[in-house]
Amino acid sequence: MGINYNRNHMLHVLTRWAILAALLAVGLFLAAGTTRIPTLRASLAVFSAMLLLTMLSVDPGLAQERSQPRADGQDTTARSSAGFLFLVAVGFAAMDVGRLHQSDIVPDPLSVISLIVFAVALAIQMWAMIVNPFFSPVIRIQAERGHRVTTRGPYRWLRHPGYLAIIVAIPASALAIGSWLALIPAAAFDHVIARRARGRPIFEGKSGRLYRLYAARPRRFFPAPAVVQDLFFIEGAVAMFWLDFGESQ
Repeated sequence: MGINYNRNHMLHVLTRWAILAALLAVGLFLAAGTTRIPTLRASLAVFSAMLLLTMLSVDPGLAQERSQPRADGQDTTARSSAGFLFLVAVGFAAMDVGRLHQSDIVPDPLSVISLIVFAVALAIQMWAMIVNPFFSPVIRIQAERGHRVTTRGPYRWLRHPGYLAIIVAIPASALAIGSWLALIPAAAFDHVIARRARGRPIFEGKSGRLYRLYAARPRRFFPAPAVVQDLFFIEGAVAMFWLDFGESQ
């Protein structure tokens, strides 16, 4: 029975991954009007690979939580807005390099560097999800799952590495594809995430001890302005499209 369950689970994960990756690829190729743009193909390859690794690696309980978060979670508007702006950013980048040609003058070396940064940021996001089984797309105390503060992996240095990773990843994806103007919706995405991060922590009202333990952890990995440091105050996760809908149930 265990073998059959594992096989069925793996098949389910691979099927969902194939559907999601194909939908995004088709959407971006349609936006670009061609499949012959190397930067777009490379960005999709990186995205698809990291998506698959994430779906295969996350805790089953977390996959369930992300697929079907409970109704007591907060800030679902930011979750939806972030997912929409992610699609707008990469979709506009594809359209710019394939059809509009208004700002597709990103130098090749910068595009390559941005692709590497994009991959590294997604890897950090995946790492955070692997070590933190409470990486929910909504802000809530997961008491039914024994919610506790995570101190392993990147959480040794950052209060929430997922925020930093995704704030870096979306602008990097725009430049990796090759569009300067796509930085505008990418900046809007970052603004939504920054506003969410600066909101009142859910722990303050619902679990004072948990929040105090959380707030006592290191604030930063490198010197940064206060507005950047504030991104690491809240337990929770960025709900962008591929992470919200990519994990298996």
